[in-house]
Amino acid sequence: MPRSSSFRAALAGLLTFGVASAGLLAPGAGALAPAAAPAPAKDGDPLLVHIDAMTPVLPVSGDVDIAGTVTNVSDDTFTRVNLHAFSSEQPILDPLSLSQSALIDPNLFVGDRVTVPGTFDTIDELAPGASATFTDSVPVELLATSGEPGVYWIGIHAIGDSSVPRDFVADGRARTFIPRVPSGGAQAREASVILPIRSRVWFDEDGSVAGTERWARRLEEGGSLDGVLDMADSAGSAPYSWLVDPAVLHALARLAKGNPPRTLTPDPNVPGQEPAPVEPSEDGDETPTTPGETLTPTQPVPTEEPTDEEAQLAASASAWLERFRLLVGATPVLTLPYGDIDVSASIRNDRTRFDQAVARSAEVMVALTLPSQPTVAPENDLLSPEAITAVPLGTTILLGDNAFAIPPTSPTSVVKLLGHEVVITSTGAEAGGPGPTASNDPLALRQRLLSEAALRLEADDTAPLVVTLPTVWRGEDAASFFTDLEQSWLDLVPLGDIAARTPKGVPAANLSYTDDDIAEELGPEAFSAANRAGEAATLLEQVVIPVTTIEAQVRDELLVTLSEQHRERPGLAVGAAERVEESMRADLGRIEIEAPPAVTLSSDSGPLGVTLVNGLDQPVEVQVQVRTDGELTLSGGGVRRLGPGARSVVRFEATTSRAGVHNVRLAVTSLDGVPLGSFDSLPIRAARVSAIIWIVMALGALVLFGMIGYRLPGQIRARRAQLAAADSEPEPEIDPEQDAATDRVTDPEPADGPAAGSPAVERS
Repeated sequence: MPRSSSFRAALAGLLTFGVASAGLLAPGAGALAPAAAPAPAKDGDPLLVHIDAMTPVLPVSGDVDIAGTVTNVSDDTFTRVNLHAFSSEQPILDPLSLSQSALIDPNLFVGDRVTVPGTFDTIDELAPGASATFTDSVPVELLATSGEPGVYWIGIHAIGDSSVPRDFVADGRARTFIPRVPSGGAQAREASVILPIRSRVWFDEDGSVAGTERWARRLEEGGSLDGVLDMADSAGSAPYSWLVDPAVLHALARLAKGNPPRTLTPDPNVPGQEPAPVEPSEDGDETPTTPGETLTPTQPVPTEEPTDEEAQLAASASAWLERFRLLVGATPVLTLPYGDIDVSASIRNDRTRFDQAVARSAEVMVALTLPSQPTVAPENDLLSPEAITAVPLGTTILLGDNAFAIPPTSPTSVVKLLGHEVVITSTGAEAGGPGPTASNDPLALRQRLLSEAALRLEADDTAPLVVTLPTVWRGEDAASFFTDLEQSWLDLVPLGDIAARTPKGVPAANLSYTDDDIAEELGPEAFSAANRAGEAATLLEQVVIPVTTIEAQVRDELLVTLSEQHRERPGLAVGAAERVEESMRADLGRIEIEAPPAVTLSSDSGPLGVTLVNGLDQPVEVQVQVRTDGELTLSGGGVRRLGPGARSVVRFEATTSRAGVHNVRLAVTSLDGVPLGSFDSLPIRAARVSAIIWIVMALGALVLFGMIGYRLPGQIRARRAQLAAADSEPEPEIDPEQDAATDRVTDPEPADGPAAGSPAVERS
């Protein structure tokens, strides 16, 4: 029989209509002073009723006690508010009818109220927003129940006076199921309760755990994480089993360590990369170094003091983990693949991710010193045949009874399917109680579990009842689940005891996994986004010289984006993976290349220098990839090692056979030639001179120097001859008178004549 989400919804509606029409929900006559069947209540009851505690099983004789709270959620003041118990007359006789009864409209009438004085409580006044407690104790014989085996409706109606006169319509209501004590002599049935810890985990852009305010609320008193431990505490000696996503524990461990961000610090577990010992401080204190962990990134000691909120969150996370360890003890924890990965989608799109999630879960549990049992338990209780086949042997598999076209009837609740042993869980019991109370209310879940177990006992069905509880609890109500859960006809056992029992073979054809189920899986785009981010992290690890844990850190961040819990909003998961990739690309882009704006070659070759800059805080090893137009080549370069913040010049020799402008692109790459992101481009102009011009210039130089060599000796000889002829001519005689006249001409007296008595006059 085909089964899809729409088919399930249609079937649920049909069965609901059929059950109601058959009169299974119609009440019998009231025990005393029966009231007329009230009309359906108006939308939004003004009084909110909640049952906090009640007698878990309908006794043969004695009283049924119901206690709870009533809150006025209207703007009117209510007076003389009576709290009346009510019950159905006819029992629900089988699990199918019970499941459909839980889905009916909360306003439908299912039973008569008990109005005998002394059997109901009265609250004199209830102002707007006020709450009050109530307690009703009703003799079982006053309830409308027929006393036949089965499960009955039971609950409370609140009726009071306000601006609207009192009538037969309840102003508030709460209801649940109560089984009749099974007939004696039958062997007790078994049940196994599983407490899950699974939730979405997000990381910020820097790799730290995101949503710290939400984590703080979950850890505080009454929060969901605090509530699940409260529930475990309330179990006392009653056995139960833990089902845990290690990614949640990992996030808490990181919060307890101060929520460190992603880091490129060398892995101290690698030989030669051990951290240096810390020197004692002046006051004598010494902070010991610790080996690298698999839970938190290795990072330097923080330089800033944490805020009060950060310190409180770290303390709360640490206290929660310690409390959880104590509760676990030596019992193996059912351990989901890391990140609660969508197993069916992973096997369909990328088997490697599933293997990584399984391995990472084991690492986290070892690091936390917690015993674990690998487990696959889809939150929607469905698993594809391919996924079941691919799950490693020895893994515990939990499937809901809705995963089959016909629910298997194994006496041990264990079946053999596709070569694996599978434990069948009760999706009916997991669905919880009827409205208007929340279906996952702890008391409603307890009553549903007891009712399902009682029906199995009456039907002589020996299959243990396996129930996986919800993941969100209100801390103040959590303890009400285990209270009175243990009954003489019901034994609680650990899941491991059930999983070890003999399975019943089930044909693979009975497994129902439709096209609609495939369509609901996380799509291939989520895995593609995760793979792109992972490749960027691998590239960063390759260029950083020390061995780091960056790939492992990013892997954790990506596995949580592949969670089954992202099925409803897969775009958020894809966006988270893309943010990781952007962060990795940004780090790779910090290894930059700087080239000159342009280069001109005066010949057919010449030098070119570019600069590499390492903007990371770790040394790197890279090279420069060159791309040209094919008519110019660059030789040189090579591998470069750069320290943190260092700069290095890379020299090339450019060669071309054609004059003109050549475009060159230079990019930083890994040693394998994978681009890191940074690149630069520049034009290289080759001003190449013709060889003929060089020949002409050389010939001209030869002619010039040849003529000089030819004419220079002759000019030297002619000059020497002129000098020799001048030396051989006689020196002419000089006439004294002519010489004196010459002196007078060459040394004339002043125009106004010599002064009297001067030597010149005397010479005259």
